Amino acid sequence: MDASLDTDIVIHLYKSNKRDLLFSYCDELYMHEYLLENELKRKSYPVHEQFMIDVKNRNINIVTNSDLIKLGVKTTFERHLIENDLLFDTGELYAVALAKTMGIAAFLSDDTKEFGPHDTLVRGMIEDVIPFAFYELLFLKYIETDQTPEDLHKQFQEVTLSSMIGYPMNFRNRMLTTVKRFSNKHGTKRDIDWISEFCYNRNINYKDKVNKLRRHLETI
Repeated sequence: MDASLDTDIVIHLYKSNKRDLLFSYCDELYMHEYLLENELKRKSYPVHEQFMIDVKNRNINIVTNSDLIKLGVKTTFERHLIENDLLFDTGELYAVALAKTMGIAAFLSDDTKEFGPHDTLVRGMIEDVIPFAFYELLFLKYIETDQTPEDLHKQFQEVTLSSMIGYPMNFRNRMLTTVKRFSNKHGTKRDIDWISEFCYNRNINYKDKVNKLRRHLETI
């Protein structure tokens, strides 16, 4: 799948030396020039410098307004900006609008506040774009590999301690939320179908991995 990037997840994964997660589950990565110049550079110049190496190596695509004009979709992009202006901050707004405009399947963001961009897309309030936060990418890695729940917990802590010192996320809460999101009882049809196909294509025993994770969560 292709993905549109928000700045926060980039900062969290680059600071924790886990940038490979971005490339593990995405074919092409895109960021609008607004986020690159007005957010990423301002929030973390060291990460911006590392990020630009990946841009120069063509691992990440920067989309400019001139690109949108050449593609004939600038008007569509501006319409999405207007339609969602009250829902998101400017950077998030640009990232989601880019995904909608260019038919990019996924939106990667760690802004998981209630009714923020990640939450809004999980709820299906904006169609055709599926969101993932860093901990959901870690979850995918956990179920796909021979990692233990303890390994997953350790990697989660490595991200939060290196890049979220002031406001770290809670592992137990985020994992319970993730399991609930992809459950038959609480998940949307889109998310259930997505995780089912993901597991089928990789021969993953999803139930076994989730049960092991649940048992770990009960101990913390």
